Amino acid sequence: MHKLVSIALLVFVSWSTPAVSSRSGVPCYQSIFSFGDSFADTGNNPVVFEWYSIFDPVTRPPYGTSFFGRHTGRNGDGRLIIDFIAENLGLPYVPPNLAHNGSFRRGANFAVGAATAVDAGFFHERGIPSATSKFPLNTSLGVQLEWFESLKPSLCRTARG
Repeated sequence: MHKLVSIALLVFVSWSTPAVSSRSGVPCYQSIFSFGDSFADTGNNPVVFEWYSIFDPVTRPPYGTSFFGRHTGRNGDGRLIIDFIAENLGLPYVPPNLAHNGSFRRGANFAVGAATAVDAGFFHERGIPSATSKFPLNTSLGVQLEWFESLKPSLCRTARG
């Protein structure tokens, strides 16, 4: 556990300094692709909850109102660690892939509040938390990686096709 905390601290400290540029002056990083749960979700949560016909309180104030001045679909009221990383790298905030209709060339966020590392089927087959509950929703890391795989062709197109 101590080793894991040390590694996390090292990563955080390394991102607390300005982004390193290449010799041409262009930033080394041009996009961020994020996966995770509510600690990284920039707005996918309301879309997923709507799929399952579940009320989602993050669609109403106070969520997002302190920093963004409106509700954001985030599970918090302000910025997330991913926002500070983007700012430090000179990149725009990472848009939620399910709730954004624009380009993802500068990155996309696949994180969803309450997501798990293990597929939801694992929990439902074992009756965890209960046989009648919809939670956890099927937004596991594996599902998020599938969403990323389906997005990749639009990111990797070249002028030749």
